[in-house]
Amino acid sequence: MKVAVLGAGKMGQTVIGHLTQVMSRDEIVAFDNSPEPLAQVQSSLRVAGTMNLPEVLNDPQVKLAFIASPNQTHKDLAIACIQAGKAVLCEKPMALTLAHAEEIVTASEKANTFLQVGFELHYSTLYTSVREWIDRGLLGNIVNSYCCYICSEFWGKRSWRVKPQAAGGMFGEKLSHYVDLQRWLTGDRVTEVISTCAPNVIPYFEVRDNYHTTCRYQNGAVSHLTFMMAPAATWHGDPLQDTIALQKNDGHQLRLMVVGTKGAAEADVFHRSLKRWTFSDNGDQFTSSMVEDITWPASEDHCRFHNTQDQTWDIVDRVRRGLPPRLPARDSLETMRLCFAAEEAAVTGKIVRLDR
Repeated sequence: MKVAVLGAGKMGQTVIGHLTQVMSRDEIVAFDNSPEPLAQVQSSLRVAGTMNLPEVLNDPQVKLAFIASPNQTHKDLAIACIQAGKAVLCEKPMALTLAHAEEIVTASEKANTFLQVGFELHYSTLYTSVREWIDRGLLGNIVNSYCCYICSEFWGKRSWRVKPQAAGGMFGEKLSHYVDLQRWLTGDRVTEVISTCAPNVIPYFEVRDNYHTTCRYQNGAVSHLTFMMAPAATWHGDPLQDTIALQKNDGHQLRLMVVGTKGAAEADVFHRSLKRWTFSDNGDQFTSSMVEDITWPASEDHCRFHNTQDQTWDIVDRVRRGLPPRLPARDSLETMRLCFAAEEAAVTGKIVRLDR
């Protein structure tokens, strides 16, 4: 089986690196419209590269395509791959409009092909541990969650991600991971969403750099996401430094609190911390006790909170064995629906309902 990686930029190179650990390099082919990234993957990762997409689509040995190209290309590439009978892992967002995202899912269902969206937090052990606690009943029914994400501006003025016509907005490009995570952990359908945004701090951004977004679920649960890109200190990169340890005190935050009827959990990336509390009643008052306090070394960072490696390996294994996607495409479409609704709420200032 051969695997194609469509898009030879940073994300594509990450996927290729993961693939080389589970298959031979002559089973991997990279596609890109630009010769520069192709030359880089050919020289540094030693895989074949092409600017001829039909060559990839018409190769019967290519069974799986990873779509890691800029967001505005996702819809056309996904449809082309599906029509060619390829299994597809499409990075988020699926498309720049909800109609196009629905078109992709419908095409895959009609063709009976494999389609999964790249929500790697479902593989990241920081969050799968919380999900396991929930499945074991340790937290009870989830009623509340809060995610706080604060970072520096790390794209730059020339990035296509700062333009809505290319990226589709901050929710699809970045925040989709965290509303998807909160949906997954709450385990119910979002019925309404409201987003409020302050004026941008970053003057050249054509997308919003901040959100306060609240979702209400069918069972009455509530989730809240706070995002600000700008306040944290800019970091220029040093491979000899422990980045997470340095950034935990310079304004960076990525923290998730999940509260249920029996207990609570907190996952904190920059403090490398995973905690669990259990609730009880001692007769005089409601009490909470911390019962788990887990930390991890820097070597585990990737698998803990950005586990594209296991996602890539799992997709390859599933396609080889003829298994269905781990994440149903229809469920990922609901996350996309929520993202577009959150953006609409930010524009209108009104609650947007998703249960109509």
